[in-house]
Amino acid sequence: MLFCENLLKKREALGEHTTDFSFVLNGLLRLYHIHMMRSAQEIGLSAGQPPILMSLAARNLQTQKELCDFIRIKPASMTDVLKRMERDGLIERLRDECDMRSIRVSITEKGMNKFHAFIEKGATIDEVGFRGFTKEEKEVCLSLLARILENVHNDLEETRGDR
Repeated sequence: MLFCENLLKKREALGEHTTDFSFVLNGLLRLYHIHMMRSAQEIGLSAGQPPILMSLAARNLQTQKELCDFIRIKPASMTDVLKRMERDGLIERLRDECDMRSIRVSITEKGMNKFHAFIEKGATIDEVGFRGFTKEEKEVCLSLLARILENVHNDLEETRGDR
């Protein structure tokens, strides 16, 4: 309970400078990120590698641009990460057979094994987060979070159109 007590003290100290929702969501996202980064490190992946492996596992043979668009990072950053991943045998770059100017990124067997290990380790956050919840409580919680996500997304889309 020490963690929760410290959390409550932080919340009280912030007073009106944050809402309960923002405070709890921020704390949850920080802990989730820490959990996922530890999971990646435990299996020998760096921070930027799991999203790339996830994207390639879903749809192999993407261009670097497609990966950049999906993951939302700059091409120069992607180049650095892909170089390390290729060096470590997680991916390989192949010339596109239809367009010889284009290079496609392919996940290797080693990369796929690391991806599955990451997914398996990452799944423990669900078990931990929903510990003590009934099946119905879990479904209600996920449904409410999905509604919040949709609301925030819609608001961002609406304000983007105002520009």
